Amino acid sequence: MKLIVCESYEKMSEKAAEMIREQVLKKPDSVIGFATGSTPVGIYNRLADMYDKSELDMSGITSFNLDEYYPISNDSDKSYHYFMEQNLFSRVNISRDKINMLSGEAEDPLEECRRYEKRIEEAGGIDLQILGIGRNGHIGFNEPDKDLEANTHLTELSSDTIEANSRFFENKSLVPTHALTMGISTIFRSKKIILLANGRSKLNAIRELFSDHITTESPATMLKLHHDVTIICDYEAYSETSIGIDIGGMSVKIGAVENFKIIEKRIIDVVPGMTEKELIGAMTAVCADMKERYKANKIGIGVPGIIDENGVTSANLLFKQCKLDEIMSKALGVSVKAENDANCAALGEQAAGAGKGAANMLMVTLGTGIGGGIIINGRIYSGKGNAGEIGHIGIVPEGKPCGCGKRGCWERYASVSALIEMTEQAAEECPDSILAETAWNGVNGKTLFKAMDMGCDTAKHVFDEYIGYLAYGLDILVSVLDPELILIAGGISRENEKIIKPLSERMSVTVPVKTAELRGDAGILGAALL
Repeated sequence: MKLIVCESYEKMSEKAAEMIREQVLKKPDSVIGFATGSTPVGIYNRLADMYDKSELDMSGITSFNLDEYYPISNDSDKSYHYFMEQNLFSRVNISRDKINMLSGEAEDPLEECRRYEKRIEEAGGIDLQILGIGRNGHIGFNEPDKDLEANTHLTELSSDTIEANSRFFENKSLVPTHALTMGISTIFRSKKIILLANGRSKLNAIRELFSDHITTESPATMLKLHHDVTIICDYEAYSETSIGIDIGGMSVKIGAVENFKIIEKRIIDVVPGMTEKELIGAMTAVCADMKERYKANKIGIGVPGIIDENGVTSANLLFKQCKLDEIMSKALGVSVKAENDANCAALGEQAAGAGKGAANMLMVTLGTGIGGGIIINGRIYSGKGNAGEIGHIGIVPEGKPCGCGKRGCWERYASVSALIEMTEQAAEECPDSILAETAWNGVNGKTLFKAMDMGCDTAKHVFDEYIGYLAYGLDILVSVLDPELILIAGGISRENEKIIKPLSERMSVTVPVKTAELRGDAGILGAALL
């Protein structure tokens, strides 16, 4: 299943309508299954708007509706015949002879269901089926039960569905107690399915869809077995609180995250001499409190170091083949996943920062070394477990020795540490320069930029050499990964256009380069989204 979470009902409706439009453009004689209820109204408004602007031609499609109350007059303003006429059919150019709906007036409901199944088969099956979802997980009017009907059938509505639908009637007693509906097998034979959900009342039903089980007590969970399902929902329908942990050498930041926003953040200091057990204990205590307060059921951990089947190994944090996720999962009773911290930061930026909307993205973090996070098709790319060690691609054969044991690694020439080293060397070689004067009390990542702002030619020469190395490494990565966007992160990225503009000009390939936005929060957000 594919998931698209939109910030509002309007955005959700626009996205679904655009997918329907793409289907019709691709196949003008598509067979489309429509749904009723309040959820798809926004979609039908958008389709009508597209038609009015000559952006959509629906004259070639054949339509089938999911369901209809039974018994009910087709002319009743409570019938789905009336609903579809008012909300869609009268507003676009669907041919009347290609509109198919179950009749609430049928004298023999079983024969009506057989007729409908045959008509769908004669049409070649449904190319794209639109579905809503009930609070109890029903799709169409396939209600929770120990057994589910396969094909189109007459069904008795549950008390929950009657309660939910009573808002469309003068009072609850007027809601029909039965309906005709496509069955699970009928829906399943659709080539593509779009399921829509909006509002907090659908939250539990959507959570069931992403649980580990399939049950007739939540009929929508059957969709996990379908080969092409896209779920489109708004924040309220998807919203759940998860916990993100960003482990650093000096501190651990822990945040409760909901709807891509940190709603509470706490910091644990990593003090000298702190043991692995003590650090895990401190993190577990904070997570236990957050779990209780926010009913969080997932925890993600971003940690520097190597993560493989043996666990986490991080020299700076004394983790050595530590099964961090297993230990915390057992202690807290929730799902826990660990991932490299750079990958988490990249995921955070892709979901809620400068990389929002970019399905294929590279994030480069410039610091003591060079870290990398790779996003492919909207997901972290980890390779066998540790892809993204981009700081150790070789750019200078037999160059400077690197701590990894190789020579000429990119981070020895383009990290902030490398920039500081180049600045110190230039200040020593040019003692009368503005750079040397600026570096008198020590050198950090800002020193070179201060000297450049004062018009120092020596500083400009160092910066030009540094940017050349940075651009060279990015060119290699672009050739391999072909990203649609590159983000530069780390303290040095705060120089913004002083780096981005010359870097873009020096690269031999044209890829948008931007600075990351979320800074210290990216790791928490990305970890929470794991």
